[in-house]
Amino acid sequence: MVDRHLWNPDRESVQGDALRELQAGRLRQQLSYLRGRSGFYRERIDGAGVRPQDITSLEDIHPIPCFTKYQHREVQEASLSELGHPYGTHLCAPLDQVIGVQATSGTSGLPTFYTFSKHDYDVNDEVIARTLWRLGLRPGDGVMLGFALSMFVGGAPWIGGMQKMGLRVIPIGAEGGTGRLLQFAQLTKPRALLCTPSFAEYLAERAPELIGADVSSLGIEILMCGGEPGAGDPAVRARLEVAYGAEVYDGMGGAWGFFMVSCREHQGMHIVSPDLALVEAIDPETGAAVEAKDGTIAEMAFTSLDWEAGPILRYNMGDVAEFLTAPCSCGLPGSRYRILGRADDMLIVKGINVYPAAVRDVVAELAPRVTGAMRIVLDQEGPKVPSPLLLRIEHREGLEEAECAALSEQLEQRIRDLLRFRPTIELLPPGSLERSAHKTKLIVKRYAGEE
Repeated sequence: MVDRHLWNPDRESVQGDALRELQAGRLRQQLSYLRGRSGFYRERIDGAGVRPQDITSLEDIHPIPCFTKYQHREVQEASLSELGHPYGTHLCAPLDQVIGVQATSGTSGLPTFYTFSKHDYDVNDEVIARTLWRLGLRPGDGVMLGFALSMFVGGAPWIGGMQKMGLRVIPIGAEGGTGRLLQFAQLTKPRALLCTPSFAEYLAERAPELIGADVSSLGIEILMCGGEPGAGDPAVRARLEVAYGAEVYDGMGGAWGFFMVSCREHQGMHIVSPDLALVEAIDPETGAAVEAKDGTIAEMAFTSLDWEAGPILRYNMGDVAEFLTAPCSCGLPGSRYRILGRADDMLIVKGINVYPAAVRDVVAELAPRVTGAMRIVLDQEGPKVPSPLLLRIEHREGLEEAECAALSEQLEQRIRDLLRFRPTIELLPPGSLERSAHKTKLIVKRYAGEE
């Protein structure tokens, strides 16, 4: 029997007019559902003069304002005071049908909650299967889940989905600790590891000390990284491929029926579920939708097409991406996306937009003379910050003073050439900067006492 290339080829292969017709039909149904189940959504839809039954194209939702993560927290605060629960006035399913809750860390206040009904878990399982099948995983394969299990959308919700696909799940989680994860990987020999790119690099650093062997000895063939940018950068990916001896993929998503993942050509990430979620290009300056041509750089807005509990409608989380619409040489259908950074992380240095993730990617190009760990140190609140920008960067073990001086000069010149701002480079010995199993903070706010 020939192994099919896609988990659900009937849905994943739909393109062109057929896909747009499918999306428009589901959009009509979803908008009618939102309007009938949530006063918050009814006000936004009616206020924009949009009639769900009249939806004939995807552009018909453009009059509806985008939903932001700040508004997400506001509707949660409103539901907490008015309804006695923190899941938001955009919640559409009855509370007794909400059987799953995930959340962000809440480091900037009230956690942002993501809710699931039984139907939503079924949708989520489908998206997980599509994603992992594209990576080459098949029933019976062992997969170690190294994302945070506690409340993270890439944690517990993935366990059920992987099990339903027939995978053997080893849910150690980032909370299990570096040594324990490496020990379990050594014993169970998973074919794949899912974790953040910074945690994958940290595991590679610590493996010789903790298990007496390189991570390449674990036999991991597939490494899918998500939760933060990184694996999409050629230098970071190459370093991980060499360390693990594995194929490395970049992934993003985790709820509302949306996920995208890179292919072996590594020319951006393919959306695996265009029948379940829409992606729009949003102008960062005006907030208006723009045409997603090949090479368009814009913020991303998401709309769920088949979600019950807490659906999203034109949700702009502030991710800035390059939209890629030209056919991919891998042969897979659909548009692709290359994440550049987050709009709220962006700094402005003498009129130049600087994304911390882009700085990290340039630094990574000079490996192995650098470890890849770096921080931007701010003495005042952004986004406008003075020049030069202070960068703390770890060099590798054994570099002589003259080599460090040459490295510092090359880093400064490379950043000026590629990112067009002037940095001050402070080189640090390896291990000086804290590692994390979760998202790595690239900015140190010295003005706020973070140092």
